[in-house]
Amino acid sequence: MDTGHPKASTPAAPGHGPHAASRRAPRADPPTRVRHRFTKALVGSDPSPGELATTLACALAGTALAVGACLAADLPAAATAVTAVVAFDFFGGAVATSTAAAKRRYHAPGRTLRHHTGFVALHLQPFALALFVPGFGWWTAAALYLFALACAVAVGLTPLPLRAPVAFCATATGSTAALLFLPVPDALAWLAPVMLVKLLLGHMLPGAVRATAEGGAHGTEEGRPVGAA
Repeated sequence: MDTGHPKASTPAAPGHGPHAASRRAPRADPPTRVRHRFTKALVGSDPSPGELATTLACALAGTALAVGACLAADLPAAATAVTAVVAFDFFGGAVATSTAAAKRRYHAPGRTLRHHTGFVALHLQPFALALFVPGFGWWTAAALYLFALACAVAVGLTPLPLRAPVAFCATATGSTAALLFLPVPDALAWLAPVMLVKLLLGHMLPGAVRATAEGGAHGTEEGRPVGAA
């Protein structure tokens, strides 16, 4: 029943009402979302145009070199395809992990040695190559994988001022040992050096800003002593 009195207006719920649409952020179109996800996976959430361009250039150039070596060695198509995927990841990652965008992502506050070595442990690509590439054995894959993982742990446990020298030492000696003693097909001669550059020199080293800020703290996990929470 209408009593003749004006009805009290009920406030619109948040997100509703005539002006709700204008307050909502516009959704990106599908190509933009795909490009954003690809960029985030490749480099980080907010890389600069130069970081992204350099990463892509190295990834494509390294893939072209690896595929050319596979074709010259007359490797099977499946071996060439798997090698191309691994090369794109490792050559691109060798650059991407050195960028400020990647450092903000992987060395943000709260990231610990467990996070850093977990990333290294996920790099099972040597075993994929052993499965598809003739002449690249399982023992070679295991040796390279375990060496990279052990060195990542060693770098992470090293006091911050010495972390970079230890990472460079492990990369230089490990690459040389792999080239001299591991039975690797010529088409995969690049694998050990590029993998170690990506994981030890790129991923395991914090950014220059954080290293400078925490350089006086002789801890092992981003400037914290061993065992510190």
